Amino acid sequence: MSLLEIRNLQLEFGIGPTALRAVNGVSLTLAAGETLCLVGESGCGKSVTALSIARLVPSPPARYVGGEILLNGKDVLRMNKADLRGIRGGVVSYVFQEPSASLNPVFRVGHQIREALKLHRPDRARAEEVVRLLKLVGIPAPELRMRDYPHQLSGGMQQRVMIAMALASEPKLLVADEPTTALDVTIQAQILDLLRDLRTRLRMSILLITHNLGIVGDLADRVAVMYAGQIVELSPATDLLQRPLHPYTLALMNSVPKLGAGAQRLTAIPGNVPSLEAMPPGCRFHPRCARARPECAREVPGLIEVEPGRWVRCPFWTQPLPARQEALG
Repeated sequence: MSLLEIRNLQLEFGIGPTALRAVNGVSLTLAAGETLCLVGESGCGKSVTALSIARLVPSPPARYVGGEILLNGKDVLRMNKADLRGIRGGVVSYVFQEPSASLNPVFRVGHQIREALKLHRPDRARAEEVVRLLKLVGIPAPELRMRDYPHQLSGGMQQRVMIAMALASEPKLLVADEPTTALDVTIQAQILDLLRDLRTRLRMSILLITHNLGIVGDLADRVAVMYAGQIVELSPATDLLQRPLHPYTLALMNSVPKLGAGAQRLTAIPGNVPSLEAMPPGCRFHPRCARARPECAREVPGLIEVEPGRWVRCPFWTQPLPARQEALG
């Protein structure tokens, strides 16, 4: 049985004819000890999907209008408040982007970690456990650092404190939402190395949310590419990086800067992610797609399994790109 199984999740903001569908039919699974990367541009619905796992999206204005979210076989969408308190932190913990905005500036970091311990493991809410957690995430001199306020720590150290807080409850699933945003590339690599090491040592699952396909190969077992509230490609990470199938996945990969390419203009995806108020008919990516055909504006493509373990939301995934797009790739 999967640790996490999302089945046809549908989430709206608002009610009646003006309701906006932010997540439309998303289905995902995550096995124990597995790392799944959820990739896409800002505004594609990645964070909303991740927050829905523990029902952290405020309702109202959000409404879950369909689907299931099974965590350890139990449907989160049917849980009462007491059950939700049990899984939030106890089963699934979150690490958010921009740790300086997530940490409370008026409390020492050791106090904030101890608060997490008091909620989920009150018998271990002691200074010794705080020190152990800080050591676990690679913070030097933890006995001293636990007395620091967030502003006294670097961005990378703040993110490590956030990870320590998330691990305080010994979760089975860690959701890392853009954990390397606003960090320099050296610190990004250190945080990714830390997540990889923690997954192995603690045998937990990780859902990593990112817009950068460049970091996927370092950590992921599988990758789900999301666009405009839908999964457009789902694949083992190695297969996807070697041979992306959906035009959007290929465009994301082409936009990643390449070492040794010299000074040249970066390849950009034309246009923008559509707003919830103005979703295009048919395939949601067709206004920006190099493979688009007239029927793409009329027919809504389904997510089809084209190879074992590989799913694509595009009937023309085998068609070659126009010559100009191949050159850009």
